[in-house]
Amino acid sequence: MQPLLSFGLSVRRMAAALMIATAMPVVANAAAEGTITIAVGADATTFHPHVNALPVGNAVDMLVFEQLFRMGADSKVVPQLAQEWGWSEDGMTFTVRFETGHVFSNGNPLDAEAVAASFNQLLDAQSGSIYAGLYASLGRAEAQGDDTVVFHLAEQNGHILMLLANSAAGIIDVKANAEMGAEYGRKPVGSGPYVIDEFIGGERFSLIPNPTYKGALPATLEKITFMSVPEDGARMALIETGEADVVDRVPADAIDAVNDSGLAKVILPDSMFSISMELINSGVLADRRVREALNISIDRDGMIQGILGGLATPSVGMVGPGTQDELRATFPPKPFDPARAKDLLTEAGYGPGNPLSLVVTCPNGRYIKDSQVCQALVAQWQAIGIDAKSQVMDLSNWSANSRLPLSERKDNMTMVGRATAGIDFTLYRLFKTGVSTNISGFSNPEVDRLLAEGRATVDPEAQKKIYGEVQKIIWDQDPYVFLWYQKQALGVSNRVNGFAIRPDETMIFDNLTVSSN
Repeated sequence: MQPLLSFGLSVRRMAAALMIATAMPVVANAAAEGTITIAVGADATTFHPHVNALPVGNAVDMLVFEQLFRMGADSKVVPQLAQEWGWSEDGMTFTVRFETGHVFSNGNPLDAEAVAASFNQLLDAQSGSIYAGLYASLGRAEAQGDDTVVFHLAEQNGHILMLLANSAAGIIDVKANAEMGAEYGRKPVGSGPYVIDEFIGGERFSLIPNPTYKGALPATLEKITFMSVPEDGARMALIETGEADVVDRVPADAIDAVNDSGLAKVILPDSMFSISMELINSGVLADRRVREALNISIDRDGMIQGILGGLATPSVGMVGPGTQDELRATFPPKPFDPARAKDLLTEAGYGPGNPLSLVVTCPNGRYIKDSQVCQALVAQWQAIGIDAKSQVMDLSNWSANSRLPLSERKDNMTMVGRATAGIDFTLYRLFKTGVSTNISGFSNPEVDRLLAEGRATVDPEAQKKIYGEVQKIIWDQDPYVFLWYQKQALGVSNRVNGFAIRPDETMIFDNLTVSSN
C-alpha cells in the first residue's frame, strides 16, 4: 500500500495481517521553560477538531489532542499513538492497535472505547462535524479490547492514513464534549502536551503544559500565547519592538524593517496555499461562460507585484505545490484577456442594459493583503461592465458566511485559501457532490466517479491518471476564480529556537524553545 511505504515498509496490497511500525519513542519529560507570544492575523473561533478549519486552530489541536497518526513539519505521515495497523484481505476493514496508558486532561482514560467514540462523532453530521462527508469512507469505528480500534469501511480507501493524520482526526473526549457543549470548542479536553489556559475571543488565547500528558512529545514551554491582530501594521510593530516572538503574513513592504530591527528575521518557508475566489456555481454563476469571463479578466501578475509585493505565484491548477506533488497536475495559466471576457458576458446575455450583479466576499487579515485584493478584483470586474460590490468581513463573520447553506448565501463568491496535504483529501472535500466542505456547490458526475475510483486505487500510476483527469476537469470548468499560490512570510524573534511551520501554515511546536536574551 503506497501510503505505508513512507514508513519504510514493504507490504502487499490490502494485507490481512497488521503491519508493524515503530511508534514515536517515549522520552523523559524535561521541565518546560520560557514563554512565547505569537501574533496572528486570523483568530481561532474554535479548537474543536471536528469544526475547526483554520491553520492556527490546527496548530493548537496538535498540542491539545493526540492522534493515531500525525503529520510532521515535512507533511509526511508518521504514527503517534498507533503501533500496529493494516487492512483486511478485502480492503473493507482497517485495524489499528495503539499505545495504552494515555489519559485525557480530566483523568478519563484514552482507551479503545474513547477512540471509537471520537471517530464515530466525527463521522456523524448531526453532531455538527463539518468533516463527516469527507471522512465517510471510514464507515464505523468499533472498539476491541482496550488497545484496538477497527474501522468497518464504507468503501475502499487507499488514502486512509492521510485522513487519520489530519488534525480533524484528533481524539476528543466525547463524554466531556457532551457535558460542556459549546464550551468544549474554547477549552477542549484532550490528551496532548498542552491545555488551554484562557480563551478571550477576538483578542487572545494561551496554552500551558498538561500535567497528565503521557506521550513522547512533552511541553517545552511554560506558556504559549496567541494574539489576534488582523492589521498588518500592528502585527509588524509587535515583532519590531519585541512584544511578539512570531508574527505571520509579513507584507513585502515590511520585510526590511523586521530584518533591520535587530530583534527578529523574516523567514520564507515553502507554502502550498492556493488562494481562489470560490464561486457559488448556481444562479448567475451556473453559466460556464460567466465563470470563464471572471477568470480571464484578472491581471494576476499585476496584482501579485503591485499589491502582494511578489509574495505569490499565479495559479496553474487548483491544487497548490506540495500537495502530494507526484499526483499534482498543472496547466497553462489563465490568460489576461478583458476583451474576450466582455464577449463571453455578451454571449451569456449580459451588457450595458442588463449588467451582471455580483457580491464579492473577502476576509480582513486572513491572507496577504486580502481586503486590498478584494477591492482590486471588484475594480477589474467593474472595468468589463460587471456590477460588482465588495463585502469585507472580519474573520468570524467571514468564516460563518462560508458555512451557510448555499440557499442562504447573499453573496456570489468568497475568497478562500486551501492547503491540505494529500490529493484525495483536497479534491474530495472541495469537489465531491454534496460534501459539506464543498461550499461552491460544484457537481460533476464524472468527477464524482473518478474520485470514487481514485480512492479505491492503490497503484501510483493509475492514481496519477485518475487525479490528473479530475484536476483537468476542474481547471476547465472554472468553478473558482483561480488566483495564486501565496508564499509564507513570518517574522521570528532571534530568541526563538526550533520553530517550524508546515507548507499548509500549521505551526509546529514539538522542539520549540526560547532563550532568555
